Parts: sequence; structure tokens; C-alpha cells
Amino acid sequence: RSAMDGRKSGSDFGIRTYFDMFHKVEDTFKFCAECKKLPDALPDPKSLRRCKRCQNVYYCGVACQRANWPLHKKFCKKLKLVALDRLVEWLVFTGDIPFPTETWTKPAWDVEGWEDWFSMQEQLEEKLGAVLAGRYMTLLWANAGKPRPEDGELRESVRRLVTDFHSRPLTIGLGLRLFGIDPLAKVLTVHVVGASHVETLNTRLTDYDELTRMFPGHRGVEVVMVGVDVVDGPIMRPPLAAPAPRGRVYLSSYKGLYHDFWESHVETKLAARPDLVVGFHPGFHACPDLLAGWLPTLLLLRDYCLPVLFTVY
Repeated sequence: RSAMDGRKSGSDFGIRTYFDMFHKVEDTFKFCAECKKLPDALPDPKSLRRCKRCQNVYYCGVACQRANWPLHKKFCKKLKLVALDRLVEWLVFTGDIPFPTETWTKPAWDVEGWEDWFSMQEQLEEKLGAVLAGRYMTLLWANAGKPRPEDGELRESVRRLVTDFHSRPLTIGLGLRLFGIDPLAKVLTVHVVGASHVETLNTRLTDYDELTRMFPGHRGVEVVMVGVDVVDGPIMRPPLAAPAPRGRVYLSSYKGLYHDFWESHVETKLAARPDLVVGFHPGFHACPDLLAGWLPTLLLLRDYCLPVLFTVY
């Protein structure tokens, strides 16, 4: 949490090399998937062993692995992909992912899935090849403590991570389309409520530019991240009181509760009233305690009759 808030650097956590970094990340997953014991609770902390198939979960012994197998076998193949993506995701932070994308050659309403999106990317195989041949991909597998997978597996991992990276801006684009809000007709403001480190950690000013590829010639879009767990970084800047620049996606943020933001910024015209409000996986549908915390925001959205899109797992 301190690292996300900018209060500690990597060296403060004993991270001085790439090898240290990857192994510190892996250490956070080291606990027995059956009895939940951490290494320090075992007679021999080094007795934890990974599942050889998925390389993603650990067991403290044969008995726990056998007991967990009826459940684990349902997910083992998918967890192998998760373990790979967890490492390759580092290339998002280095800037290798996503690769440069193209202006959409199809109207947004004709793009029905990711295969349609990939079909619009010129020289796709060359772009994927450049990521695989890059310096940071080489550094990754020289320090990860695992053998480098086949290029085909790495290409699929990069494709999955690219879709994950672009899923939020494209969800906003989908919301605009669903509510009949035309970015070509006027300047737009989108509020992302309940934003946290998931949406804001290491977020760059250009991370939502896919909206410009999706809606070429748009009048300007501002996306404001609002949440108590917004992370300090490049997008930690005040919302615009004036319209967003034409043809650009402007990212800003506010660290706090949405109803407080509404009172201090929207009602005082320090920020624009939203054309669309989006929440990514807020989780309140499955947790009564979360729902209670969200209630002031939900009531505000209802009372002002705002177009709202929430995503759920």
C-alpha cells in the first residue's frame, strides 16, 4: 500500500535487481492452497512446492495436494495461463504492452469482439514479434526463475494482456454507444466511480487513447477517476472546468468519495457534470457491507438520473 501511495521505493522493500523483483512478487503467492499455511508456519519454509502442471499454486506436502486436487483439476489449465500472464504483465509497466494501435476501420457498432479488434491492427504479427524480441522480455526470462515458454504461448499471453489493458477504455466506448451518446456531436465527460489502484496504478496520460482510435474526429473526452484508493501518479491532476481539448482524451482524478467529489467539484462547477458514469467491478452486488458503503453514491446517481454502467464478474 505504501508503494502504491508513493511513500516507499523498490529499494525500501529489498528490491535491488530484476531477480529480486520477480521473486518478491512470487513470494506473495507462496502459501498452501489447501491448508492456507504460509512458509513461516511450516517446519521447513522451503517445503512449499508448486503444482508442476500450472506452476501457479503451492502445496506444503503430498497430502494437501491430493486433498485439493478434485477442486484444483477444474482450473489447473487456466491457472497455467494466469501464472504466465502474471509475469508477462511486467511489460505493461515497461511500456512494451500495449503495442501501437490503429484508427478503427470499422464503426464501433460493427466490432463485436476482440477478434474483430485484432483484425483492424495492421502488421499484427510484426508487432507481437517486436514485443517478444524486446529487451525487457529477455530480461524477464533471465530473472524469473522459470524457463522461457515457447513463442506461441508468449504471443497468446501478450494478446490477452493487450485486451485486458484496453478493456476499460473500450467498456467506456461501449457505454457511450449503448446510451446513444455521440462523441462526435459534443465534448464528453466520463466519471469512473470507485476507482482504485486497479485503474490508476502506473496509469499514463495516454492509456485511454484507444477511445480516439474508436471514435476518430471526436470533440474531446475527459475521464475522471474518483475513489478513495486512487493512486498518486501522472493522472493525479484536477478535473477540467473547461471542455476537454478537441480530439484528445484527458485523464484526471480525485482521491475521495464520489458524493464528496460531486459536492465540492460538480456542484461548484470546478468539474463538468458527467455524460456517463462507469464503475468497473465494484462488487456491491455480492457483498452487503460494500453495498452499504456505496449507497450514498448510488442514491446520487439515481436522483440525478445519470446514465450509469457497472461491470460485474
